Amino acid sequence: MSSSQSKPITRREALRRTVLFSSAAFIGSSKVLQAAPAQTRFEHQGLDLIAFGDYGYPNSTNQVAVAKAMAQFTKSLGRPLSAVLAMGDNFYRKLTPERIEKQFERMYSTEHLNCPFYVCAGNHDYGTTEYDKQEGKLQMELDYAKNNPTSRWKFPSKWYSIELPSPEAPLVKIIVLDGDYWVGGLTPKEKIAQRRYLQAELAKKSSAPWLWFVNHFPLYTDCTEREDNKSLIREWGKLLDEHQVSLCLAGHDHTMQHLQVEGHSTSFLVAGAGGAPLYPVKHTARGFSDDQQFGFCHLHVSPEKLSVQFVNTKGESLHRFERTRNGETKVRA
Repeated sequence: MSSSQSKPITRREALRRTVLFSSAAFIGSSKVLQAAPAQTRFEHQGLDLIAFGDYGYPNSTNQVAVAKAMAQFTKSLGRPLSAVLAMGDNFYRKLTPERIEKQFERMYSTEHLNCPFYVCAGNHDYGTTEYDKQEGKLQMELDYAKNNPTSRWKFPSKWYSIELPSPEAPLVKIIVLDGDYWVGGLTPKEKIAQRRYLQAELAKKSSAPWLWFVNHFPLYTDCTEREDNKSLIREWGKLLDEHQVSLCLAGHDHTMQHLQVEGHSTSFLVAGAGGAPLYPVKHTARGFSDDQQFGFCHLHVSPEKLSVQFVNTKGESLHRFERTRNGETKVRA
């Protein structure tokens, strides 16, 4: 087990906490009951990040609205963001260099969002479906990062890791993965290579108190258009508790969700309301889900506590929760 995590808890204890949380704290809170101004002040100093996905929809006024809301929210923080996690479906349909300039460089405020955007690949970035048919589309996104090192667009490879604020004094380690396990996505050789990379990365020593997984596809979802992703659950599910992964973040489902799933102590987040048309959800005892509003996820990270909230384009917090290093999770009004 990585030394980056706090004192290990047993699987029995992890399950107990998850069951208590899903059966008690979420009762009556799976739907948006009353939006409140987004939280910008926190008890402990730490890092601020934004996570969002499914944003690169052509001529989307909703993408513009989310981009403006992200900038306005960050301005209200009064401190710079450490990073943005861009969780795939970065560009729907045909990609051109002009679109990268228009729908990324100029779309997201260089004044208030002047930080790295750590990118992962979504299914629409591969360019292998009829909807997005374009040879070399994903390579264009990778090449843009390579050829423009001063850009905020950071996409070094299909899978990679970052430690924030620095490898020398990390507060959070984030492993960015490619969940494109469908035909037309990762090749069999790439799946093996990524599996070996993940095993090696998890075996490394790190002093970061928090460990997150990020990819485009949710392992678990309450979206009515999708089902839980059995392939990724088989691939990564056991690793979550073995290595005390506190958050598993994804997009793909055009919704905002926070799920606590029986059998896991990890908190599962979906932030796929970045601009593409929204999908419907079912409201379950597993957690919060919203299919009515566009927005993003804000994460405040301190050494002892995570504070997470989903923020809409009006700057309102739709759902907030806090998580301690030992896995205790509490929904906040």
